[in-house]
Amino acid sequence: MRDLTTDPFALRLFTEAQEGIAVYDASGVLIAWNAAARAITGWDHEAARAKDLLAKGAGMIEIRDGKWVDLRRASVGTPTGELRMLLFNDATAQVALREAKRQLTEGGLIDRVTTLAGPQIAVGHLERSVALAKRDSRAVGVLAVGIDVPKVAEVVPVDELMLQVGKRVIASTRSSDLASRYSEWEIAVVLTAMAQPHDAAIVAVRLLLHLSQPYVLQGRERSATISLGVASYPTDGDSADATLTAAREAMTHVRADGGGYRIAARPA
Repeated sequence: MRDLTTDPFALRLFTEAQEGIAVYDASGVLIAWNAAARAITGWDHEAARAKDLLAKGAGMIEIRDGKWVDLRRASVGTPTGELRMLLFNDATAQVALREAKRQLTEGGLIDRVTTLAGPQIAVGHLERSVALAKRDSRAVGVLAVGIDVPKVAEVVPVDELMLQVGKRVIASTRSSDLASRYSEWEIAVVLTAMAQPHDAAIVAVRLLLHLSQPYVLQGRERSATISLGVASYPTDGDSADATLTAAREAMTHVRADGGGYRIAARPA
């Protein structure tokens, strides 16, 4: 590596960086190619010279079939001339995830607006969670959330509202839980790995408070009425379907009363 730096700290940073770094001289010749660049691309210095990454654009770049990098450019002035640098990370998994998400969205399994799971995924996840809970003698919670906006002269921008609702739901639930857009104005959340059945009510109150905050729609602050039904397996239902039904019935009752939250009525 010549004409790059004599600074020991900079040299160590270049050598040990987890990000791929390629350095080109003013004439476009590759003069430095760090270990991370070799690991990400599979190319040694000579192979990288032949690929000429400098001629490619920036952003997500497919460097070979199925191999993607997120590439950025920078330049550094030195006493011997300007050096051009490429910095990149392996983006193959990110691109694959984005493609899988696109396919799921087009198939209706992920909601296009909120990016939450669709009803089919929610039901399947609940069924699997209940099966595991039955085996391990654990509880599973279900929250059914209804959203209503008071009728005024303006048409309610549904997509704009539900996009914000989806973000708040994601922020208010654990990574182990699954939130879905169950219908146009309804969210369902499956709470897994609960220590006690009443834990669902604790999550419900936190979610209710978060969702009840005003929304900004078309530049104006608007309020929404949130109705939240809470049920848990095995306390409120002996199956996935029964538990989901109990949560939705509780939500329907509290919705008729003007919003809030309600724990499902215990089965006889």
